[in-house]
Amino acid sequence: MPASQSAHSLLGSPYAPRGRREDDARLQLTVRPGVRRLGHDGMQHAGKIGLTSDHQEPSRPGKPWAGTRARLLAMRDPALSFTDQAMSSACNFLTTILLARALGLEAFGVYTMVWLALYLAMSLQLGLIVSPMMSIGAKEQGAEAEAYYTVVFLHQAGYVVIATAAIFTALTFVLGVDSALANVALPGAMAAASYLTQDFLRRYLFARRRPAGILLIDAINQILKLGALAALWRAGMIGVANALWAVAGAAAVSTLCGLGMSGPLLWRPQILASVTKRQWRSARWLVLTGSVQWALSYSGLLVTAGLFGPKVLGALRAAQSLLAVLNVVREALENIVPPLAGKAFAERGMPGLHRTLGRTMLFAGLVGGATVLGLGLFGPWLLHQLYGGEILEFDWVIIWYAFNFPMTLTSLVLGCAFRALERTRPVFVASLAGACFNLLAVYPAAATFGVAGLIAVTLLSELAALVVLVMLALRVPGLLASAPAAPLGGRMTTAPAP
Repeated sequence: MPASQSAHSLLGSPYAPRGRREDDARLQLTVRPGVRRLGHDGMQHAGKIGLTSDHQEPSRPGKPWAGTRARLLAMRDPALSFTDQAMSSACNFLTTILLARALGLEAFGVYTMVWLALYLAMSLQLGLIVSPMMSIGAKEQGAEAEAYYTVVFLHQAGYVVIATAAIFTALTFVLGVDSALANVALPGAMAAASYLTQDFLRRYLFARRRPAGILLIDAINQILKLGALAALWRAGMIGVANALWAVAGAAAVSTLCGLGMSGPLLWRPQILASVTKRQWRSARWLVLTGSVQWALSYSGLLVTAGLFGPKVLGALRAAQSLLAVLNVVREALENIVPPLAGKAFAERGMPGLHRTLGRTMLFAGLVGGATVLGLGLFGPWLLHQLYGGEILEFDWVIIWYAFNFPMTLTSLVLGCAFRALERTRPVFVASLAGACFNLLAVYPAAATFGVAGLIAVTLLSELAALVVLVMLALRVPGLLASAPAAPLGGRMTTAPAP
């Protein structure tokens, strides 16, 4: 076919299909003199036959900044999330210092016992409602998402009512109606209700990709809480009950502000049963894992309260607060590593996941080692400066607690690798092993060796969980050991269950 006939058939044949004629019309627009802009389809056709416009749009002076602006916008959400984590960790640390100094270690121990019940309720909420919502809600769009989140809001409301009643009953009757806990049962239950609701709302906003809203409501909560507690201390009215009322009020105001940013909801009663079943299928193992991790983290503090009283409990909790500042690193790894690991496995298979895991574990080891060294040298001095002379008797515990941090980071990184493989059972098995050892050994060790025995069991429990997790990871070819002989390329595969 001659070139002129070919061009005629491409550009103007009346017998071409309609779609072809529309594309050809767009192509004609792109080759006319004086046209300032090339259409996407026209550019593709023009490239095929070697035709381009002689009058292309000149570059505008501000245009080179478009790429920079896009990169800044892409970095905005992670930056806001990290800022929120850093602010929350710093404010919680300041709250602990303020309460420990204002209340004294014994009253601060009573305050801590109230929060142990709230931490259990928080673990159950994460497993039952929040974690499934974070995974399922991201898959829904438009009206389906609005209807789904409406059902989740109903689940949350029912859970808060049940949890608040359970906490009030436990604080009132577990140690007797004349105990120190019974006297703060009502403010403790109200603080739990407000805190659980506020935490759910901030995670809901995260699921809806609104980090600016999370930063706003967290800033309101933390500023009001610290301001109220400082005002109570200055007025000489600080106490466990008043402190709990201040926490409850700050969280309630923050929640009311956040509800205005929650977006539209849609009630569809016909999907209530199906969404509830879907939530439960995702929540079964997560609830068990959360309960086990709570027992692993706080059973030692419960034994401390029973054997040694609230003063020792307050001292241990104050020492742990130094490590709580480093939760910024842990939360950053929790947010950054899972998508990196998942992307590496999807694109490069097991070798890519192996390399990502190796680099992340190296980072965790360096940060953990620096933490152990820094707290070993300056930890007791920091405790003296922050909490005064009352904690002198227990300043050595910070050195022991420091060894827990690198193990926690390593377990977190390995857990992220298993999540990239879509195998979460090993994480539960490892947590269960550590919790079982803790529950069996913590009371005899504390009764025999005192606080030293209790901390030793805490460290050994974390080590047991880490050892089990490493052993299960070694059963996955190429995860921790050498990479597989045949590279998997970018093909998505399923790893064998350990």
